[in-house]
Amino acid sequence: MKGALTALLVAVTLGGAPAAAAPNAQLVASVQHRLNVFGFDHVDAATLTTRQIAALHMQLQGRAGSLYGANYIRTRQRIQVILGWD
Repeated sequence: MKGALTALLVAVTLGGAPAAAAPNAQLVASVQHRLNVFGFDHVDAATLTTRQIAALHMQLQGRAGSLYGANYIRTRQRIQVILGWD
């Protein structure tokens, strides 16, 4: 009983929030490259949150990453919105 109480006390003291892992370095480099291609070379992808890296990665996949036409303009607008997240 005393051991269980000690374990509970340690768990509460350390906090209930799970630890979040940093984004993979290869993923960050890939996002950085795509940001550079879209004209956001002033942004350092290493300083972005995991949420932003994930959203940018998903946004810049496939046809969304096209450098031509209206898709290019929409993609740049979406990048700006994601970069504005806290």
